[in-house]
Amino acid sequence: MRTLSLVGRLACRLVPAGLFLWAGISKALDHQGSILSVNSYDVLPDGLVRVVATLLPWIEIALAALLILGLFVRFAGVSTAVLTAVFIVGMAQAKARGLQIDCGCFGAGGAGDGVSWWDIVRDVPIGLAGLYLGIRARGAWQLDNLFEEMEDIDELDHDETHQATATARSG
Repeated sequence: MRTLSLVGRLACRLVPAGLFLWAGISKALDHQGSILSVNSYDVLPDGLVRVVATLLPWIEIALAALLILGLFVRFAGVSTAVLTAVFIVGMAQAKARGLQIDCGCFGAGGAGDGVSWWDIVRDVPIGLAGLYLGIRARGAWQLDNLFEEMEDIDELDHDETHQATATARSG
């Protein structure tokens, strides 16, 4: 049972990380395609389209790195859930409005067959994985554990120093 829990938890980190890394690199390598993708959703003012298209790939890559390393897992999990929710809402509004666009999730978007239900449903488990990590941030195989151990050692040293000082004052 513990092995299954470990594998499931690792999947909650590595699957979204792999998708974000793939999506982020694809968008970063095709900046013009990213601008076209963001613009095709027709929800942002023109001045924000370029900003979002420039920052989004690097946010996805940074989140992927945090998830892979297991660093700031709670923050990375919540950020994954929030970013995925934004993507789902964006795709749902495009579908509801009948926009004939590609989702742009993994690079060049723009004109296409329209966002599919699959595009929307595919993101739900990613958001749920992020939510799970946000709620249950502690787990094996993550750098956060190293920092917690260092914090525990610092607290132990502080307690021993405090106890030694108290003993010296009373003696």
